[in-house]
Amino acid sequence: MSQEQEEEQELTQEEEVSAMLKTLLENQGVLGRMKAQVRACVYKALDESAPPKPELAHENLLLNELIREYLEHAGYQHTANTLVLESGQPTDKLPRDMLARQLKIAAPHPDLPLLFSAVRLTDSS
Repeated sequence: MSQEQEEEQELTQEEEVSAMLKTLLENQGVLGRMKAQVRACVYKALDESAPPKPELAHENLLLNELIREYLEHAGYQHTANTLVLESGQPTDKLPRDMLARQLKIAAPHPDLPLLFSAVRLTDSS
């Protein structure tokens, strides 16, 4: 076998291993989390060099908090972090009971996000 053929065979084997690893990481959800982390880091780096964000309107603050709670409940931690970075939402969460009172929704089971109650309200109307 010539040196050129050997190099070509090695390259093909590397490509196969790379494709198998990519598939494995995708199936385990690792690749998606890594991509989300990279995006969040990029947003954070861009955000740090950007001028300060204007203060959020009270309604936006409440909506973002509902969305953040749902995202975290669903396991979308990196998406929730990106929401906070992009929107200017405070990193400290609003107390859940205060959020429920302000939105006039009954808090569902403590393990469920408030957004579930808000959706149920629209279904029952």
